[in-house]
Amino acid sequence: MTRPARDRRGFALPAVILLVALLTILLTSGLNRARAERQIARASDETASALTVAQSGLQTYYGTVTTRPADGDSTRINVTGGYAHVITHLVRRPADTTERTLYLVRSTGFAITPDSGAVPMARRTVAQFAVWEISRIERLAALTAASGLRHRNNNPNPSRLEISGVDQCGAAPPVLGLRTTQFNLVGPPGPDTSIVGSPAGVLESGSSGFAAREAIVTQSRIDWAGTIGDGLIPDYASFQNGDTTYSIQRVPGSLTLAGTTTGTGLLVVPSDLTITGASFTFDGILLVGGAIRFEADVNVIRGLVVSGLNPAWNQSSQAGGTPGENRRDVFLYYNSCTVQTALARVAGFTPVRNAWLDTWATY
Repeated sequence: MTRPARDRRGFALPAVILLVALLTILLTSGLNRARAERQIARASDETASALTVAQSGLQTYYGTVTTRPADGDSTRINVTGGYAHVITHLVRRPADTTERTLYLVRSTGFAITPDSGAVPMARRTVAQFAVWEISRIERLAALTAASGLRHRNNNPNPSRLEISGVDQCGAAPPVLGLRTTQFNLVGPPGPDTSIVGSPAGVLESGSSGFAAREAIVTQSRIDWAGTIGDGLIPDYASFQNGDTTYSIQRVPGSLTLAGTTTGTGLLVVPSDLTITGASFTFDGILLVGGAIRFEADVNVIRGLVVSGLNPAWNQSSQAGGTPGENRRDVFLYYNSCTVQTALARVAGFTPVRNAWLDTWATY
């Protein structure tokens, strides 16, 4: 015997309610999972952004610091995507303050998302060991001419050659006036040629052969291959006429200057340097691979000059003019202040290879 139909009324409603409840639970679970995955992905992106900010801050710090920092020096650097908090820790200080100092440089990057306001959304810390390189140069003489120097002192307009190793700045002991392989004077000697310094005005080997030139280059202790290669990063790849910022200027090949030219800083010329025109005035350091031809009417250099740094060049530097030409006077004075100012742009951090960490613990 079957039950009446009226006894099964109301069965569908509880089933529908149960089904709706199950669908709601499944939908809510799916939305929560999607939200969690989205938050994980966003956190991963922000962490990656913080790492980029930390690295950018570290590299920016390396490129902007100009004086050796103290232990615990702290700097905030604003970069694209946030800011970095850079701290230097002194690891090893040598007894000689002119030697390299080892640091641990730590950079904590804080990532900022524009649509989330100014509050950092993530942070990441990286660290790297780096050494502070001391900028220095062997000061053999006011003018070091490895390939020789020739002074053309001809009548009726004898040209003045005045080289002094006495520090014009007065802050350092005097140096040799001229260090060269051979000094040749063309024309009569006289008061138009003045070379002074300590221990003597002129020190020459008497030979301009390759071995003699190479010996002077070795004594200068200048890494010429690195200077004209990857060991030096210049500010400019051309001569900056009128520049007063003591920039690093390295030109390709030879350089010829004409007219009225002035400059400061560190000028590197891989080949020959020819100076013509009315006048040339320079404060700082001149490093020339070949010969220098002082052919301007007036040449004034306050600092330090080294020529013939490529021993393969056998052409001597020249000062003065030939008969019938205008006076071509050369005044070269050793100046420790302009030398040091020029070298300041070379000093800085050099990262230690394979000594970078992105898991440095912070407390």
